[in-house]
Amino acid sequence: MVSIRDVAKVAGVSHQTVSNVLNTPEIVSEATRERINKAIKVLGYKPNAAARRLRSGHSDVLALGISPASDRSPSPIFDSFLHQLASAAGKDGKKVMLYAKTDQDKDIELFESLREQSDVDAIILNGLEHQDRRPLWLLEHHQLFALFGRPWGLPQEKAVEIPWVDVDGFAGIKEMTQRLIAAGRTHIGYIGWSSDPGVGSDRYDGWKTALKEADIPYASNDEDLASWTEKVEEGLGAGMEEAAALMERHPDLDAIVCPSDNIAVGVLLAVSRLTKYTVVDDDPEKDISARPVIVTGFDNSRLARAFAFPSVSQPLDQVATELVRMINEILKGVKVSNEPRWHRLLKPTLVWRDSAVGGK
Repeated sequence: MVSIRDVAKVAGVSHQTVSNVLNTPEIVSEATRERINKAIKVLGYKPNAAARRLRSGHSDVLALGISPASDRSPSPIFDSFLHQLASAAGKDGKKVMLYAKTDQDKDIELFESLREQSDVDAIILNGLEHQDRRPLWLLEHHQLFALFGRPWGLPQEKAVEIPWVDVDGFAGIKEMTQRLIAAGRTHIGYIGWSSDPGVGSDRYDGWKTALKEADIPYASNDEDLASWTEKVEEGLGAGMEEAAALMERHPDLDAIVCPSDNIAVGVLLAVSRLTKYTVVDDDPEKDISARPVIVTGFDNSRLARAFAFPSVSQPLDQVATELVRMINEILKGVKVSNEPRWHRLLKPTLVWRDSAVGGK
């Protein structure tokens, strides 16, 4: 095995200088760092991970919770996010450990065990629940963590202490609704979540704001607006009955906005059964605007690509990179503050598809 002394010999420096480059590179001149890094690359030297952990007091492990499939419909973007997180962590010599999310009490028991045994450097929370106690417990017990999402519902004085990265669902849904209006759709419904006062309300507000700004008549008061909405629990295939009810109330409905691809699939299936039209791909003279009802989603998952409906893409690579950056800065002793770099709201990308799967 290549040792630190082998690297020092090739680079023409002391082994202490090599150690400095590996642990405190800022105290070594740039020219020396370049010479040592070149030697490391040529020799294929890999620092001893166990020794590094003993010196730094860090485990180089990040913990991430995953919901059991039987507990709820799996997130269509979780696999992609996990891949991006593992990649971002791996570039920094860290690994991702998964744990099974069950309920808040059991999660807190697990956090306490991990903290006592120093098994993880940080915990990454995602999918906070209403009045979630886990972030407050982690803050009170000084366990490093970062949040994928926003600390909805927490007191401002506590929320400011939490490093978080989120994707702007309000902006994504608003832009999608504006795109529908630009395509000539003026009777746009919304089928959203029945229980999610944070993310759900944020995305609903994006739809409502776009309608109001475009002076859509039924958006002028909340009572009329409610007639154009339905609420469902998240799940693959959810929204079928609600789409039928919405279309029955409003036969002139020409688009339905959904806050997730899971819901959009169920709505699309209902629309396909309730309307008869030519499959767009069968007629090259037609584009997506020829469909009686356009259904849109959020996440741009494999479902959106398979069923070919418009969706909103989340920059998961940026989310993962930012989370790892924040964790590294805290490990180096930087304190979380109200500066924007600790609370990052990323812009999503609208993905408009000109063809869609239909049925007769």
